[in-house]
Amino acid sequence: MTEEQRRGDERRGKADADAGWGDKATGRRGDGGEAQLKLTPADKVVVAYVAAIALLILIFSYRIESWGWLCAGHAVAIALVSLIATWDRPLSSSPSPPVNSASRGVAASPRLSSTTFIHGWYPVVLIGITYKELTYLIPRIHPHDFDAALASIDYRVLGVNPTVWLERFTWPPLTEVLQLTYSTYYFLPIVLGVVLWRTHELERFHFWVFVVVFGFYLSYLGYLAVPAIGPRFLPSIVYDQTKPLTGVLMFIPLRAALDRAEGITRDCFPSGHTELTLLVLYYAYQLHRKTFRWLLPFGIGIIISTVYLRYHYVVDVVAGAALAVAIVAIATPLYNLLANQDAGID
Repeated sequence: MTEEQRRGDERRGKADADAGWGDKATGRRGDGGEAQLKLTPADKVVVAYVAAIALLILIFSYRIESWGWLCAGHAVAIALVSLIATWDRPLSSSPSPPVNSASRGVAASPRLSSTTFIHGWYPVVLIGITYKELTYLIPRIHPHDFDAALASIDYRVLGVNPTVWLERFTWPPLTEVLQLTYSTYYFLPIVLGVVLWRTHELERFHFWVFVVVFGFYLSYLGYLAVPAIGPRFLPSIVYDQTKPLTGVLMFIPLRAALDRAEGITRDCFPSGHTELTLLVLYYAYQLHRKTFRWLLPFGIGIIISTVYLRYHYVVDVVAGAALAVAIVAIATPLYNLLANQDAGID
């Protein structure tokens, strides 16, 4: 056997071995069809958050009436994540694409199974469920609101209460537009995810889902650490407000619908609207430039509306922006570490 033939056999053997393990980044089943548990980075973030909240529930069980059922529910959630990860099918064995080039193409993946769809999207659905849990848990785990402290920081730094100062700029048509824009916050991360999914840029899709769940769950931990309900409920600021916000047609029903959907959740610090919007804009620019151009006006409007609509203190917005910058700095190396592979996101 010649040296060239021997090297060719070695390369084919390595390719066969890699194919037998399935996709390294997402940990799918190998060609033999055997079920293997290999959690994606997003799975690991979900499991870590659910386990951390279960631990807090145990620690503060003396304040939480249904702590046993809640812990059991968290255990079931972790088991379901493991089950989904075990039975997902292969996506692709191609190298992972970089996230710092919007122009470089990615080869289309094979036909996707229903378990692959569930595995890809369940973390996004779980974000809403875990958020609603906070409405119940925050007052029991940390029954002290920090609104007065946050308002005091704004006043000391700026010399005014920002929502009171902004009264001079309130205008019903502007209020209407900003309230409509503020409501699109819930859809922006999904829009980018759908674009990446439909274009079969699946490694980029999995990276984006990881960023989304990581960003949301860090903000949720912030809500637990610094509970606050916002300037529109703080009596001292409400007393100083002289001009109520009014819209044209949809402002009042939209505001009421959001209040009903979210409930009174102490979710001001850090501003998740600012954090996730900045993450959407940054990664849309990196991953799909055309989508970035569509999302940019909505993103700018969302960030402006946080204080204008009296949902947030300025310090919330600054904290949300700082958290977004920190996530961008660590997301790629953390993803590669959690993916447990050599060829990760560049």
